[in-house]
Amino acid sequence: MSIPYKVVKQSFGFDETKTEKYVVKAVTGEMLTFDKVCNQVCQICGAHRGTVSQVVGGLLDVMVNNLDMGHSVQLGEFGILRPGLRTKAQDSEEAANAHAIYRKKVNFVPGKMLKNFLKDVAITRASTGVTSTKKNEDSDSGDDGGSGGWIDPTA
Repeated sequence: MSIPYKVVKQSFGFDETKTEKYVVKAVTGEMLTFDKVCNQVCQICGAHRGTVSQVVGGLLDVMVNNLDMGHSVQLGEFGILRPGLRTKAQDSEEAANAHAIYRKKVNFVPGKMLKNFLKDVAITRASTGVTSTKKNEDSDSGDDGGSGGWIDPTA
């Protein structure tokens, strides 16, 4: 497995000359929906889809509730989620209040599993040219709503 990238010509508008530079950007695949996540977890764990959906939904509720209370949430070796704020610096202590906050966010600190993934993952340049969304005509699988290119790690 590898992370594909492409080279994109980009104009930077922060100077008068509108300088054009080449930037390397990751090529991302499709969004993995909640249903697809649950289906893949079912296949790996052998649990019923309704059970998986209920457990993952419960996990999300617990995470949001605890973040709302200001707690950090550790998800094993995956990483830690913690609530955060973006604020404007103020000249006086009195001015440093809730009005100085301009964005609420969730910070993510990758855990050992993701750090190892990033350390070991290969980087490859994506093929240039037009990407086709046409299905492979030699495939006999048809459109069965399959796994979307998912590879079973237990196989």
